Amino acid sequence: MRSFLLLLLLLFGSLLRADSQSPAWIKEVEGSGETEWMPQPDFIDDIYWAGTAPICVGGCKGRHQELRRDSCGNSDCCWLGYKSLCRVNCGKPDVDYNGAVYGNDWWVGSVVRYTCRSGFLLLGNSTRTCQANGLWTPKPTCLRMCPKGRIEISERELSGSCNSTCMNKSYFGPPKQGCSKVDNCMKKQTGWKRFFSQCIPCICDCALSCASAG
Repeated sequence: MRSFLLLLLLLFGSLLRADSQSPAWIKEVEGSGETEWMPQPDFIDDIYWAGTAPICVGGCKGRHQELRRDSCGNSDCCWLGYKSLCRVNCGKPDVDYNGAVYGNDWWVGSVVRYTCRSGFLLLGNSTRTCQANGLWTPKPTCLRMCPKGRIEISERELSGSCNSTCMNKSYFGPPKQGCSKVDNCMKKQTGWKRFFSQCIPCICDCALSCASAG
């Protein structure tokens, strides 16, 4: 009995030493306003089982979080302890004060969606994805739009082509006729019928970004 207990203690000690030498997230690097976790070159996959039989010491490291526990996991069963199924988790995504983010799944591969409050324009991709390095893809921002009024504009300025109507056309980009955003475009009523294709004048809503409005 004494020799069996000694054997168990030796096995447990060797497992602890192996666990302390296993690949881990080694340091943080500040860049682009976010904290980036730098892995060892031979680091394990974005999902893995932690703990080795017969005496299993579970637990996840770095950006990995525990999905569930099991005494057998992916191979031999534990005599003592448990195995942890570990997966990368990016944590709660941040959002601008004037925006909102939808989605409560933050595991690797998950996607969340962003919107902005009324009067604000979303700049960038409206979705973010949790990556294998534990970081979200770039966050969109919400730009406040300041109303300017309604303007007359030709359809060529909106799309580069001429059609017979300007209904629902929109534009956002470099200032065009002084506007950084042009939308809600309606064909101007001229009072006479057009028999050939041409650039139809439109009446549109014009807005400036508050940053450029001064």
